[in-house]
Amino acid sequence: MVDDQIFREVDEELRQERLQALWNKYGTLIVGGVVVLVCVVAGFIFWQNWQTSKRQDAGDRFVEALQLMGKGETEAANKIFSTLQADGPGGYELLASLHLAANQAKKGETAQAEVIYKKILQNPSADKIMSDYAKLNLALLKLDGASFEETKTALGSFLDEKAAWRATALEVIALAALKEKNLDESRKYFSQIVTDRGSPAALKRRAQIMLDIIAARKAGG
Repeated sequence: MVDDQIFREVDEELRQERLQALWNKYGTLIVGGVVVLVCVVAGFIFWQNWQTSKRQDAGDRFVEALQLMGKGETEAANKIFSTLQADGPGGYELLASLHLAANQAKKGETAQAEVIYKKILQNPSADKIMSDYAKLNLALLKLDGASFEETKTALGSFLDEKAAWRATALEVIALAALKEKNLDESRKYFSQIVTDRGSPAALKRRAQIMLDIIAARKAGG
C-alpha cells in the first residue's frame, strides 16, 4: 500500500514536471493562439451584427420607399431606391433596381430603364427569378407598337412550362393579339393562363374576365 502511494506521488510529480516543461516551451504560442481565436470569434460576431443592422436599415428604407410610392411621391421614392441600388445589401440592391427601372419606364425614360435591367442581368448575385424578370421587362420595353407576331417572338423564351414569368408573358401576348382583334389567338393564350396551375390567382382572374369579354364579342358578331 505504501509503495503504491509512493509510486502515485512520483508519477504525479513527473506529470507536473512534463506539463511545466511543455508550458515553458509552448506557453507563449498557446496564449497567442487563444488570443487570435478570441479576436477571430469577436470579429465574426461583430461582422454578423453589422450585417444584420445593415439589412434591417435597408429593409426600413425599402419599406419607406414603397410607402412613398403608395402616396404618389415617386421622385422621393426613387431617391431611396437609388441609394439602395448603390449600397443596399444582397436582395435589396436588386429589388431597388427593379423598382427604379419600372418607375423610369413609366416616365418614358426607357433608355435609363434598359441600362438598369441590363446591369441586373450582368449581376452574378441575381438569382434566376430576378434575372428572368429583368429580361422579361427588357423585352417589354421594346414592344411598344410591336405586332402580335413580333411580341410572340420576343417573349417566346418565357413560354416554357417551368418558366417563372410564363403567365405574365402569356398575358402580354394575349393582349397583343387582342389589340389586333385576333380573338382566336387572344383566347388561346388567355386560356393557357386560366388552365395553368402555376398562374397567380390575380392573373387567372384577369384572364377569365378577358375570356368572358372575348366570348361576348364573338357572340355579338
